Amino acid sequence: MKINTTRFGDVEIDDNKIINFPLGIPGFPNMKRYFLIDYKEPIKWLHAVDDPDTAFITASPFSFFPDYSFSMKDDVETFLEIKKPEDAAIIVILIVADNALHANLKAPIIINSSTLKGVQILLDDERYAFREPLPALPQEENSAK
Repeated sequence: MKINTTRFGDVEIDDNKIINFPLGIPGFPNMKRYFLIDYKEPIKWLHAVDDPDTAFITASPFSFFPDYSFSMKDDVETFLEIKKPEDAAIIVILIVADNALHANLKAPIIINSSTLKGVQILLDDERYAFREPLPALPQEENSAK
């Protein structure tokens, strides 16, 4: 399937790579189909299939916050049809604010990697914020100083 995007031009995506968000993403309830575009590791773009302008910068929260954890509610597991823990892929939306990148750790996106069904949830956990500043990624040992 060829998808027109504002940022990346025409992108060819296999139909079996489309992630379905039956409830949409908060603020975008009518956009239900998305796909991931690899960018610079660990960054990926979550791009809407049906709108060339709608895309979110995302990353695995564990790339920046290795201790990030939460308990997934049973209704989320049931809704996403998650049968085993390794089927749950977790990403967070990154936000540019105050000339820095922040992660929305309060509202992760969970995707069943087997069925490609996704949902964004809101955590009732005071440890996490909607705009958590990203720590610097570790430098490679051989990088120039």
